[in-house]
Amino acid sequence: MREYIVDTNVPLVASGEAPQMSYDCIIQCVNFLEDLMNGKYLLVIDKNFYIIGEYANKMTPLPTHKFCNRFYKWVLTNHNNSSKVKRVDINQIDEYNFLEVPRRLIDINFDNSDRKFIAVAIANNNRAPIAQAADSKWIKWEHNIINEGIKILFLCRDELEIINKRKR
Repeated sequence: MREYIVDTNVPLVASGEAPQMSYDCIIQCVNFLEDLMNGKYLLVIDKNFYIIGEYANKMTPLPTHKFCNRFYKWVLTNHNNSSKVKRVDINQIDEYNFLEVPRRLIDINFDNSDRKFIAVAIANNNRAPIAQAADSKWIKWEHNIINEGIKILFLCRDELEIINKRKR
């Protein structure tokens, strides 16, 4: 079964909470998350709940009429179900740094809040791409991330490239 790490912005986009992203992007995110929640993919998170904590900063399990909240409730319900969620060990050094995150990524000013996703990818032996929807900086950092052996699934790549070019 394919494995994925899901950046927080994917369920937020699926809920329409990223106004810069198109309706097509929203549909891409909804379809991806529906496939994940229906068992087509395995979600990869950390055992220490750093990713779940990140989700908790932006989502709540209720009300479930918002897609992001439905996803978050699914994560909370299934985080111990190994047929739906894989949990890996990561090692936190301080608030934003993890032993697994290479210095080369820290040196390019990789977002503090995104480092947990990188740590999980590396702790999982780079088997699971990180699903990304709305953070255009990941396009800018793509080469550096790939050089570390980490894969990225850009659900809305064309839009992110346009947004990144506008920001330059």
